Amino acid sequence: MKDFFKELQRRRVYTVGVAYVVVAWLLLQVADTVLPIYDTPDWVLKAFTTLLFLGFPLALILSWAFDITPQGISRTPPEPEEQEAGQTNIELPSGPSIAVLPFRNLSGEADQDLFAAALTSDITTGLTRSSHLFVLAPGATLGMENAEQNPTTAGQKLGVSYLLGGTVQKSSNTLRVTAQLSEVASGVQLWSHNYDKELSAENLFAVQDDIREQIVATLSDLHGVIYSTQSQKNVHRPTSNLNAYECLSVALAYDKYLSEEYHLKGRESLERAVEIDPKFDEAWAHLSWIYTDEYVFGFNPLENPMERALEAAQKGVHLAPLNYHNHWLLSRVHYFMGQREQFLAATGKALELNASDGTTLGLIGIYTAWSGDWDRGLEMVRKAMKLNPNYPDYYHLAFAFSYFDKGDFAQAVEELRKGPLEQFPPYQVCLTAALSRLGRDEEAGRQVAELKALWGGLTREEGRASVNRLFPFQPGLVNSLFEGLQKAGL
Repeated sequence: MKDFFKELQRRRVYTVGVAYVVVAWLLLQVADTVLPIYDTPDWVLKAFTTLLFLGFPLALILSWAFDITPQGISRTPPEPEEQEAGQTNIELPSGPSIAVLPFRNLSGEADQDLFAAALTSDITTGLTRSSHLFVLAPGATLGMENAEQNPTTAGQKLGVSYLLGGTVQKSSNTLRVTAQLSEVASGVQLWSHNYDKELSAENLFAVQDDIREQIVATLSDLHGVIYSTQSQKNVHRPTSNLNAYECLSVALAYDKYLSEEYHLKGRESLERAVEIDPKFDEAWAHLSWIYTDEYVFGFNPLENPMERALEAAQKGVHLAPLNYHNHWLLSRVHYFMGQREQFLAATGKALELNASDGTTLGLIGIYTAWSGDWDRGLEMVRKAMKLNPNYPDYYHLAFAFSYFDKGDFAQAVEELRKGPLEQFPPYQVCLTAALSRLGRDEEAGRQVAELKALWGGLTREEGRASVNRLFPFQPGLVNSLFEGLQKAGL
């Protein structure tokens, strides 16, 4: 009975009841004064009084079932269960959230306890640099070293969508670190990897940094395990049913597949995201990517794509000037506008803010290489590939165009086969031109037909303009590619 009265209080039934009585009494006083002035029959006041009495229990029932909130009327949530040890009370964001469990030392050596604790802390800190990912504070997972054995129970207790756990084991001079990522809702292990390193007193910190960088990149990168999982869940759902973050995750699928179909889905989703939340900086920044590709590749073109792209990118940087993703997306706009100084300034700022993010390194590396600084750009792409083995296929395009520029057309074709992107025009441009230069005319003819279809019936004049848009700083490479396209039948 005590709990019942407590529940009445929690659901504000008492408050509603008192308020109803007060308001009803005031209404009756007003009615008793006003109705006689208009010679209203007595039965009207009686009927009004009866309705007020009948409304009282109805008001109590409704107050039990519903709450009035700033967002509108909603059902009263059930009483929360008593909080267990280690359980959080944090209201998590709509995007993915993760808890890093303490890494367990399997070696039996006390010094490895310190290494395991330091590695756990470093990974947690590294993950917090991702603006997309909510990371639970380390203190919330103390004493939960074995929680990954039951990720669903542990994840629900912590209130997160993903759990990262792992072990540290030293044998002689060899260190093995095992990391495992589990999805809380399904209990499925999404990813696992062993990191084997030769260990010495001199390289201890370097090994720790290397392992931390790779784990963080694999998980938090826009092409990593978590965002790939999220985008696949949302990509086929109606945009109208998605929140702002989920709209962004749909757009990230375009970045992986690079097709006109996914471009349209991405544009619709991002425009919906900034409509839901006009201050969603990364949605604005990624809109610049979508708008730029209208101009460069002719995907779903609308009017003034580069004006819209520049405005969206600048808005993203303005809303979050410390977000490195926003700066490299702005740099991409400047690249395709042929604005070298602005391009270099934006890339420099992005790398200054975070030089360890795989996506930042990879994309900046590609455009740095394509701008003519091949060696520096390709080194950045190589590091990005090492940081995140789940890198997107278009990373191979950086190397393919480099081989083509050197005249090594066979190696260019081989590189392209490592990351086939048949629906992506730059892939078809490089493949067609390289096959043509190798004298493989029949294959080149089939590829140029596909290229024309992708670029909407491409004419020779349009072809040169399109290739020039890809490489605004390299007229020599543009000429060489175009000659190959001409020879193939463009």
